[in-house]
Amino acid sequence: MRKFGLILVFLFSFKAFSQEKTNGLEWDFSAFLDVYYGRDFSNQQGDPKRLPFLYNHTNPNQLGINLALVNLSVKSDFFRVNLGLQQGSYMRDNYENEPQALKWIHQANVGVAIDKEQKLWLDVGVLPSHIGFENAVSTENLTLSRSIIAENSPYFETGARLSWEKDERWFFAFLYLNGWQRIRSIPGKNGPSFGTQATFSPNENTTINWSTFLGTDQPLEAETMLYFTNFYVDFKLGKGWRVIAGLDGGRRTLAFDFDRNWWGMSAILQKRFSEKFASAFRFEYYNDPFQAIATSLIDQGIKTSGLSLNTDWKLGKLATFRLEGRWLTGPELGLDQAETDNFFLLGSLALQID
Repeated sequence: MRKFGLILVFLFSFKAFSQEKTNGLEWDFSAFLDVYYGRDFSNQQGDPKRLPFLYNHTNPNQLGINLALVNLSVKSDFFRVNLGLQQGSYMRDNYENEPQALKWIHQANVGVAIDKEQKLWLDVGVLPSHIGFENAVSTENLTLSRSIIAENSPYFETGARLSWEKDERWFFAFLYLNGWQRIRSIPGKNGPSFGTQATFSPNENTTINWSTFLGTDQPLEAETMLYFTNFYVDFKLGKGWRVIAGLDGGRRTLAFDFDRNWWGMSAILQKRFSEKFASAFRFEYYNDPFQAIATSLIDQGIKTSGLSLNTDWKLGKLATFRLEGRWLTGPELGLDQAETDNFFLLGSLALQID
């Protein structure tokens, strides 16, 4: 952790050298640090983690680092490499099934352009997820915390991605993957997983995306399959308004039990008042009554709805301070069904160099 902190200090100190171009290669260094404090007004038992279906900012009532990240990118006209190293509670909670040596890897991939126009690319390695509109870097999301649909779908994936940018409006991708949010292959005998993505951007203010996943998160002998689809729309409206709405749906098939379905949605409305100040409101709902993907405290499935409101302040060129209040309600939010509400106040100071 100390060595990782020294790397961050080095990069923040030499911001002027974050981009270099030598011998036809463009080098790009970036760094990100998200320090947070969250007050969980419903956690009276002193649990070391928050709700088991959340995987970001999970340390209640204590100061923590959600994500410390250093990225290096190298690219030319027909070649690109990305390497990201990480630490923090995000890594701890999302990489629980990975060996210790692999938990440091945020991304590690190599890509080559297959055609002369550089429209068709093949990327191989640890890749960002092709699912959803939220990612691990908090300042790139409209809200400080992630939606439940984002928390219970992959943030990263390992395999090969063949992508085609048809033109400025259309983007397509097909993926061959190790499984559902994995770096290391599933232990034991296992089959491949697959993903697709189609993005339509008719203009600079509108994005429509449809992503799918077909595969598994367990060995073949478990005889289970995951079928998943995600759809979202992103509209940038006039006078600083922006709307993003997403819908997830999935099914887990089981050889010796009934199939288990889940679905969820999230809708976020943001108002940007100036370059330095913005606020966002979110409504969300998640329904996984038989724990096909998500896990509850009382082991009886999840039927949760929630609201959140956050404010963002840009402090200079590097820092962003964010404050968010989030309320969730559902029968699975406590150790017994008498506890149906969870209120969490979250503050974050993020430093970012691009």
